[in-house]
Amino acid sequence: MENPKPESVSETAETELQRRLTELRGAVHTRMEEEMNKRLREDSKPSEEELRMAAFKENLEPQMRDAVLEMNRKGYGTTSSGFYGSRNDFQAIDGYFTVDEETKRKLEAIGVQVLRGPELGVPLNKLITQLRFYPDVADLGKMKEKWDAAVALLPQKEGPAAICDRAEEFRQEYDPRHPSLEAEREAYFKRLREELGVEKE
Repeated sequence: MENPKPESVSETAETELQRRLTELRGAVHTRMEEEMNKRLREDSKPSEEELRMAAFKENLEPQMRDAVLEMNRKGYGTTSSGFYGSRNDFQAIDGYFTVDEETKRKLEAIGVQVLRGPELGVPLNKLITQLRFYPDVADLGKMKEKWDAAVALLPQKEGPAAICDRAEEFRQEYDPRHPSLEAEREAYFKRLREELGVEKE
C-alpha cells in the first residue's frame, strides 16, 4: 500500500507531471542500459564497493547515484532505488538500515519521508526502511539536489560496514574468485537487528 502524497495538486497538473516523469524515467533507463552494456564490454568485474552494494554503479539512476554510494559509505545498506510507483510519481531508496528519530524529523522537514515495513505494506519485515519523496517537477537536477541534501543529513554509522542482502549472490555471479562476503553480511545484519531490538528468525 503506497503512502499518500504529502500535498494535493490539481488532477490536470498531476496527470501532466506523471506523463513527464514517465517519459523521463524511460529516457533515463535507455541511457543506463547503454552505459551498462558499455561497462560489461569493457570491465565486467565489480569493484569492492559494487560487490557490497550488489550492483554496478551504472545500474543506479543518475539522479541518485551519488546519494546511494554515499549512503553505503555511511553505513546504510541499500537494496533498490529510483523512480517508484505505478505512475513513476515518487523517488525512493529502499534498504536494510535504520534512521533515528532526530534525523527522521530533519528529513521530513525537507520533504523526505522515512517509511518502515508496515507503512510499505510488509508488516512482517521489521528490518526494511524506505526514504521517499514526491518530485513536483520532472527535473533530474532538482531530484539529485534533494537526494544529496537528504543523505547529507544521515549520520555516520558505527560498526560493521554496510552491505546489501544480495551481496553474496552478486559476488558469485560476477566475481566468483573473490572471497565470500557471507560473514560480512551476517555481521552487518547482526548490528542492524541490535539497533532495532529484533531477534534473528
